[in-house]
Amino acid sequence: MLTSDASEATVKGSVPADRAPRKKDEKLWFNDGTLIIVAQDTEFRVYKGQLERRSEVFKDMSSFPQPTADCADSPCPVVHVTDSAREWRHVLGLIFDPDDEQSPFPTARRPHPSFELISACVRLGHKYAMTSTYQAAMAYLKDHFTTSFSVFQKHGSWVPEGDDFGLVHTIGVVNLARLTGERTLLPLALLECCRKGADIVLGFTYSDGERETLVAEDVGLCFAAKDKLIAATILAYVNVFGPLPARDCKLEDCRRALGLLSQSTSRKALSCPSPNPIISFNYTLPGATTPQLCEDCRTTIKERERRRQLANWKALPSMLGIDVPAW
Repeated sequence: MLTSDASEATVKGSVPADRAPRKKDEKLWFNDGTLIIVAQDTEFRVYKGQLERRSEVFKDMSSFPQPTADCADSPCPVVHVTDSAREWRHVLGLIFDPDDEQSPFPTARRPHPSFELISACVRLGHKYAMTSTYQAAMAYLKDHFTTSFSVFQKHGSWVPEGDDFGLVHTIGVVNLARLTGERTLLPLALLECCRKGADIVLGFTYSDGERETLVAEDVGLCFAAKDKLIAATILAYVNVFGPLPARDCKLEDCRRALGLLSQSTSRKALSCPSPNPIISFNYTLPGATTPQLCEDCRTTIKERERRRQLANWKALPSMLGIDVPAW
């Protein structure tokens, strides 16, 4: 069970801790630990002082309920939390790993952090005022789900590298943005959600079986925005390879190449399976004997594309029906 209204609506499958037999975590149980954290059916025994240095909330232990039975039988204080054991395993593993404790993402040990790790750091960092943990994970997300078109182009992909951070996880990025109020994450994350099609409603499943989906309001935004995104994508295909002004290049090869490129892109525009109004085009036609654009024409087409990309980038929040003041 998560803390925000949106999160409680979107993550399902947790087993309440008081209904399941408890077990000690295999790695995060230190026999000389000074604090036991109980998340779902899992107990973590860690060092209270080290956790307090990372979390303002844990400095005030009176803010946590202390079940009488647990305190009587336990060698140290026991804290029950309402978050998943999966999330605590990720965050505690980071805190009690001396190599990565103070490092931002990515690290030498974690060059491609999983979405599960980033999500856990954002959610628990936000909830328990773990400032350094939250800031490191959020900076990683903001670098990829950026407000800068040039940074987006530099990355060359919709999501961070690595097998454990996939396109489906943009659903989780949207939810993290809603939870934390970090609205600049929304345009690229929602755009990718719109590109997923009807299976957007299925969400994705975490390693422990919990499922995360978009809340109904964001599913509605995706369906409402798709027509606008498709229209902008079609216009991008058509306008970039439109006729050159008469005063420009008069080479026959360029006119033929531009015609062939226009036909090819028009066919793609009509199918338009995944809207992408900031798409980059290929200006080279296949085949050794196929006519190609001269350098001046390629420059003109590239300038058209750049103007169109920047205009559509700026208009993304409007197309998606959201307000992002810092965009």
